[in-house]
Amino acid sequence: MQRDSLVPLATRGEIHDFVLSLWSDGPVRRSHEGGGLVARIVERFARLPRFFYRASEQRIEWTHFSPWWGGVMLVDYDNPAIRDLRYLHEIYHSATMPYLADCNLATLEAITFRNEREASTFTEMAIYCELPELRELVFDHPIFADRFLFPEGRDRLSDEWRRRWRDDRWRAFQQLLTERTRVVLASLDEIDPTDPQIVWLRRYGEQGAHWLRIWGERHGIVQRLMLDLERAGDRREALNRHLDALLAPAVTEGGDIPFRTEAQAFRDCFDGLIATYDAAMNERSQVAVRGRGEI
Repeated sequence: MQRDSLVPLATRGEIHDFVLSLWSDGPVRRSHEGGGLVARIVERFARLPRFFYRASEQRIEWTHFSPWWGGVMLVDYDNPAIRDLRYLHEIYHSATMPYLADCNLATLEAITFRNEREASTFTEMAIYCELPELRELVFDHPIFADRFLFPEGRDRLSDEWRRRWRDDRWRAFQQLLTERTRVVLASLDEIDPTDPQIVWLRRYGEQGAHWLRIWGERHGIVQRLMLDLERAGDRREALNRHLDALLAPAVTEGGDIPFRTEAQAFRDCFDGLIATYDAAMNERSQVAVRGRGEI
């Protein structure tokens, strides 16, 4: 985390204005500007003070779960619409994450696994029901959502899913989440283990188990810091105290990255999982998208 890159945002207005400045000129920005679903997600995100930052060690910070402790890393992609999805994913995580005093590991597992499933379902599937024109702007390769939402091609949301989303968004979201969960939890004889989109989804279960093990010792620090931020009266003072605590030597281990040990450990296990996905993509002559400096 580059300390001189920190963008502290205390008020709801500051958060909306800054996030709006991040979007590319496309459907995500228009949804925010027009008070649509993206604007409502950002409003939930703005219930607490937040901060944005540039990485000091991008390789390990790229997969660090900073939205959990209030921050979103500023990133770059060759395709700005994919960058929009990255930001929307991180914002959704923060907007919907609950915190609990004296949280035990079993409860942490339930909270974070549900948060990840919902954030991924939203930005990998449901967002295309809300903004179907986004699909053509992002990934050239097939994605898991295509087999349900775009069976006739990336330029046409299916009539069935257009109707489902229009009539009952919540139920449609639950159906998409269930389709995703079915693949993640399926036994090997129920799926094609060489399908790169199946490989992509199934890595979540394994990486979640690694993440929980890595955070077993220090997750309580995050819970306490975020609860203090939730309960504070003066949002600006609370955000300053929050950043001071995150950048204290006890948390950064004398460096610039909060929880650096956890960041490094998770990146190490993530690399092994993503290598399996890359191999599956290569077998289908498909190329995975990477952010600038991601690896």
